[in-house]
This record gives sequence, C-alpha cells and structure tokens, in this order.
Amino acid sequence: MSEDLPLSLKMKMYSKYLKMLKEKEVRDREEVKSPKDIVLEHVVDERARELLRQAEEQYPEATNYAISVIAELIKQGVIKEIDGELMLALLNRLGVPVRPEVRIRFVKRGGREVSLKEYLED
Repeated sequence: MSEDLPLSLKMKMYSKYLKMLKEKEVRDREEVKSPKDIVLEHVVDERARELLRQAEEQYPEATNYAISVIAELIKQGVIKEIDGELMLALLNRLGVPVRPEVRIRFVKRGGREVSLKEYLED
C-alpha cells in the first residue's frame, strides 16, 4: 500500500511522524518533574516555603509522603495555589505536625519592629 503513494506524500507523512515524536519527547520531559518541584511552583508566599523547609527538617520521611499527596492534588486541579495557612493545614492533615517558628514582634512609633524582650525593656 505504501508503495502506491507518491514520494511527496510519503515525505509529508514522514515529517508529520517526526514532529509527533518530538512533541512526545517534550511532553515526557515535562512529566518528569518531581513532586516537590510541582508543589514549589504553586507556592505563593514565603511562609509556605518556610513551613515546608521546617517540615523536611523535623519529619523528612513523612514530609516526602505529604509532598507527593499534595502534588497529586495539584495535578488533579483540586489545589491551585498554596499559601502559608493552607500549607500548615495540609501538612497537619497529612500527619506532619510541623511546629512553625513563632515570632512576636511589636511595632514602635516610627514603624520599627522590636522583639518582646526589647519592648519590655523600654
């Protein structure tokens, strides 16, 4: 059957075939992203990144599981973006009881932030 086709049509079909192969390679490379990369792409504030880093330090194995679950939720379209509050809720719900660092700061006149110790000394 392919012998019946003219040479120009064969060339056109072959070029389309090569184009489809290149597109498939590009899609395969995009799908190789790690779950952590997928999660970090959807993080919108620094607090969420900090919580993720602290969770990895405190509970590395449980955090890997939680990251894979969060990445799957992102792929399914359930989660669009992740802020600090959502990250803390997700981690706690998935069994990673991360303890965020709490900083109490006071704003003095002039907009200067001071710690609790400095505030009480004045």
